[in-house]
Amino acid sequence: MKFLVTGSGGQLGNGWQRILKERSNDFVALDRGGLDICDVESIAKALDTHEPDVCVNTAAYTQVEKAETQTEEAYLGNVLGPKLLAEACAARGIQMVHYSTDYVFSGKLTDREIFEEGYPEDAPTDPINRYGATKFEGEQAVFKALPTALVLRVSWLCGLDGNNFVKAIINRAKTMGQLRVVNDQFGVPSFVPDVVEQSLFLIHHKQSGLFHLGSDGCISWYDFAKKIMEDAQVDVLIEAVDSSAFPTVAKRPHFSKLATKRLNDLGMPIHSWEIGCKTLVSALNDE
Repeated sequence: MKFLVTGSGGQLGNGWQRILKERSNDFVALDRGGLDICDVESIAKALDTHEPDVCVNTAAYTQVEKAETQTEEAYLGNVLGPKLLAEACAARGIQMVHYSTDYVFSGKLTDREIFEEGYPEDAPTDPINRYGATKFEGEQAVFKALPTALVLRVSWLCGLDGNNFVKAIINRAKTMGQLRVVNDQFGVPSFVPDVVEQSLFLIHHKQSGLFHLGSDGCISWYDFAKKIMEDAQVDVLIEAVDSSAFPTVAKRPHFSKLATKRLNDLGMPIHSWEIGCKTLVSALNDE
């Protein structure tokens, strides 16, 4: 099975490359210069040259704050690009894997009581910011062009590469000596190695449709920060604050845990977020 990974420079694209290299899989990973998902000719050239069995799309517009004003850029990266890629894969009989987000949901605190195990795949969507709206529109565009696509939602993504909460918290603690972290937004991290492993499980089991990936548990960003500091063995004062202490242009969900029961029911074990956190912090220390 040959894989083609788009968005090779991002943390998920890099994570795919790390695991595919370990497994000695046949793959090619392309950045925007090698495959621009918003360019029909670029897509055709890459797919026809490399002839993959599976196209894994990790390319996306991920600037949540800027998406509120950079609406055209967000649309291109999260809606048009995935649509064009799905159409090209459909025309060539290539399986497509596309990533989406917990931000497709409203994230109301009351939903935490309704969906105790997290949002299931069929929960009503209601994005509260532009980023989430474009990601949901992208999901629909992909399925319309390629009904057999595999669309995978993740939340609080963290890995060895790129920018993420784990790396930011460690750096901030070491440079500032203290932290203020919100304690009224709840969810669970998705760690890149787990996301790739879960994706590969679904691919090898010939699954299609919509799945939620991630870790087991439900915590606040404050809980997450405390665990990161514990694993990193960094002793700093961490103050719990309301999200109002950090005003943002884009509204943020107060609850965004994704239920992984559908994946688990297929036989894929779901690791606790504590295991994922400890593993990532250890790997960052070894870098």
